[in-house]
Amino acid sequence: MICHQITCHLARSGLFDVRYVVINAFETAMPGAAGPEVEDLKALGVHFHEPVKADLTPAAGAGAFNKLKAVAAGHSDRLIVGTGQQDKLLRSLGGEMPDAVLAIWAETAGYMASSLPIPKFNYAGNPDHKVLEARMELEDWLGGRSLLGRARDVMRLKVTRAGHLAAMRRYDLMWNVAANDAADYAAAGVNARYLQNMWPGAVHADWQAGRDASEQTAPLKIVGNVGNISATGNSFGLMTLATQIVPRLKEKLGEGAFEVHLFGGGKPHPSVAPLLNDPHIRVRGFVDDIDAEILSAPVFLVANNSQRFKVGHTRFLHAWSLGACVVGFSDSAEAMPEIRHRENALLGDTPEAVADLVVEAGRDKALRRAVAAGGIEMLTTAFNPARVVGELIRDLDARLTSRKTGVAA
Repeated sequence: MICHQITCHLARSGLFDVRYVVINAFETAMPGAAGPEVEDLKALGVHFHEPVKADLTPAAGAGAFNKLKAVAAGHSDRLIVGTGQQDKLLRSLGGEMPDAVLAIWAETAGYMASSLPIPKFNYAGNPDHKVLEARMELEDWLGGRSLLGRARDVMRLKVTRAGHLAAMRRYDLMWNVAANDAADYAAAGVNARYLQNMWPGAVHADWQAGRDASEQTAPLKIVGNVGNISATGNSFGLMTLATQIVPRLKEKLGEGAFEVHLFGGGKPHPSVAPLLNDPHIRVRGFVDDIDAEILSAPVFLVANNSQRFKVGHTRFLHAWSLGACVVGFSDSAEAMPEIRHRENALLGDTPEAVADLVVEAGRDKALRRAVAAGGIEMLTTAFNPARVVGELIRDLDARLTSRKTGVAA
């Protein structure tokens, strides 16, 4: 959806001749559900080229010797799939070098395009090395790594970080959807800045009436997860939920007075799964109508971001679009500074404080509606696709113009 929004606005701006190429190391076919969006873009003049499948063998070559040789020479990026394979992209474009390239939330595409001798731009999310480091930390928490495994992973992390940053430094500009990650990139020499994520969907037209009719308060229904339940950030969040927030809710509300519903695919990490074996926690998996489930829950809890792994979450935007009262950790604002306590969310510094805010929200309908209204206001302004992509286009146009005129943007 985000690729569609950005591409659509680029085409409508009249400033660019837009070419669209799917680049991946695995599946490159467009999902069937994307058909109408593809036709919309074609009607706007967007040209679709043959998808590009990256070779899994890195540019450094196969085998430990070649990889060590690349690292020793300061070319860690050549160990990452996609780097050095820009000729594949050019073949898809008929051998024609584009004037500029924009990678949109696509790691392999970002690496493949990074060596092109043209202006390069990247709209991105979580840094690869940050996710890898968080996975390693999770394994340490759960006792899943040996000493040898830790030593090997430390080297892997160093190489991944060095390679990723080397590739990203070749970009003229990166927009990152998390303010803390943008700052980290900038500190590492990447020309990066924060630009908000976006929510392409409309706000639920009658969210207040829908909530008045369906909210379940006895027992109090709490949405506790939306997304892949095995993802790293969600695993951290589920541990915090099960071991610290739920016990506090039992103290405050009593046994049987609440339900935490977990939605999304995947299976919990084997060491996390036993923690979820509690009658107050319901692992629902995929459901037919996730919006209806969120509408019927007085509280939308985001238990992530309590640990060191702090990232932006699209689920805040999804929740706001449905008039949800979002409760989470104060550190969520490090990634998304627009999240503000008692304006568009209820934020606590500790698991106990977060649990207390869940209780407060569950008992106070007026508070829930006020927080929800603040969320909708933020969603339709700061995270509005037209505003976000408009800013991206202005940056693109200014930098490309400055290249032609020699005047700094």
